[in-house]
Amino acid sequence: MRWNPAIAPDCSSAGNLDSIKTLIIPRARDIGGFEVRRALPSARRQMVGPFNFFDQMGPAEFITEGGIGVRPHPHITLRAAKTSYQHAP
Repeated sequence: MRWNPAIAPDCSSAGNLDSIKTLIIPRARDIGGFEVRRALPSARRQMVGPFNFFDQMGPAEFITEGGIGVRPHPHITLRAAKTSYQHAP
């Protein structure tokens, strides 16, 4: 896997909030050493399927030998596709 820097998009209408329909505040959970905030699925957006998740993790630091120590998921046959996003300060 390679890391490629992303260029922050230009927001030409940053002051216009007319297009925002729903603001979802993610639920925070500690999952064994670090916090995960889950925005989707949400009761406010029921058209998103129950197995589509949008989580935010970190910031956190991990030692290379120890891993992150997350407990096993009860649905072991499910697979996750993870994409990392890093927002610019």
